[in-house]
Amino acid sequence: MTRLYLKIFFSFWLITIMMIVGTSLVVHWFDLGTNKHLNKKYQAERKLEPAKRLMRDVVREAINHTKKDVTYGLAAAPEWATSHLFIIDDNSRDLLDRPLSADILAFLPSLTPNAPYAERPIAEQVFFGRHITLEDGNVVRVVTSTTPDGHNVFWQLFFNNVWPTLLVSILISGTACFFLAKRMSRGLTTLRTATQKIAGGDLSVRVTPQFQGRRDEIGMLGQEFDNMTERLEKAMLEQKRMIKDVSHELRSPLARLQVALALAQKRSNGDVDQELNRIKQAAEYLNDVISDILSLPLNENESWELNDTLDLVSLLETLTESYREEAQSKEVALSLITDEHDALVPTHGNTLIGVFENIVRNAIHYTSPRTPIAVKVDQLENSHFRVRISDRGPGVPEECLADIFQPFFRTDEARDRSSGGYGLGLAIAKRTVALHGGTMEAINNPEGGLTISVMLPKCDLE
Repeated sequence: MTRLYLKIFFSFWLITIMMIVGTSLVVHWFDLGTNKHLNKKYQAERKLEPAKRLMRDVVREAINHTKKDVTYGLAAAPEWATSHLFIIDDNSRDLLDRPLSADILAFLPSLTPNAPYAERPIAEQVFFGRHITLEDGNVVRVVTSTTPDGHNVFWQLFFNNVWPTLLVSILISGTACFFLAKRMSRGLTTLRTATQKIAGGDLSVRVTPQFQGRRDEIGMLGQEFDNMTERLEKAMLEQKRMIKDVSHELRSPLARLQVALALAQKRSNGDVDQELNRIKQAAEYLNDVISDILSLPLNENESWELNDTLDLVSLLETLTESYREEAQSKEVALSLITDEHDALVPTHGNTLIGVFENIVRNAIHYTSPRTPIAVKVDQLENSHFRVRISDRGPGVPEECLADIFQPFFRTDEARDRSSGGYGLGLAIAKRTVALHGGTMEAINNPEGGLTISVMLPKCDLE
């Protein structure tokens, strides 16, 4: 049961209950019927109507029964009714043997066979009475009286007479609202679940089979939703295929460039070695990016066979040592902090090496001069190892933390600086980590800078 389902259900049911109770209350309040007219006298005497109605109801039932039956029924009646009702025999005795007040005794002479109905105000009450002959020939007088405000009898009559109808009506309306709300919310819940899957990267989800047979607006929305996801999936596949095709086409000219670069270095006699080294680094970086792109599966639902094992501690020790000289050129302290002797994770070839190389290289590039970079490795309780690489650079705007893992995305700070990157490194890294069954996220440090956290499952050594 979703919150949407409950909102629809209780909203419909509450409105229906209000309509049923309101209608019943109006009918009971005005006593609408063929023998009633809403004239001025009736309006003026509305306060007296509940007691008068109680008398009519009792007379209608009692006149077809014997004195014994009436006595039994009166004894079984609820207290709220008998406190305002007296049935008195021809000996001026109440059938329940209750003492009669002086007001009632003063009112009884008004009820005679020639004047069977009477009403009279006495003190703060108004008395109503009927003189009737029962089925067995016994004569009784039915007397009712109002309360000071007149409303107690009204509400008691309302709930006593109407509650069975109200209960049945509410149960029937509740059942109808239940199935109506279920039908309405089911389609929306299906669309919401499908949207969440698409947001998570699963573009193969389709909802039309779950809306089969529906010809309403929700069913049409499901068809349009599937058309949208199908076009989106095709566009994403074409984009990935194009990137792979372009990367593949770039390999041949890049190889020729590297050969020409090697020949140029031999013939330069050291005159332009610095410039050639920069060209070489750029070519090697481009070659690494192309290799990473070509190694990734094309479809999201494809996976790698994790047929190798890698020690994260040894890998990070090697990387920190390899990049220490580059870090020292900015007077940056690059250090590895861990209590783990080893951190074995399943891997596919050397693909994880490029992930951590990219993160460490970015940390050195973006951190401020004369600041530390910490590489930490620890073990989580859920059978995962976590690697955190923290710098003291400008960080990333909070709204862009998730976007930096998208292909070709770069923050304004990165565009303004000569980073030499193209916004592909972190996107490839996150996809690689996901194919290893892990997760990757970015967090701004409270003291400034950015932390890239990578969580990878441990090797199952059993």
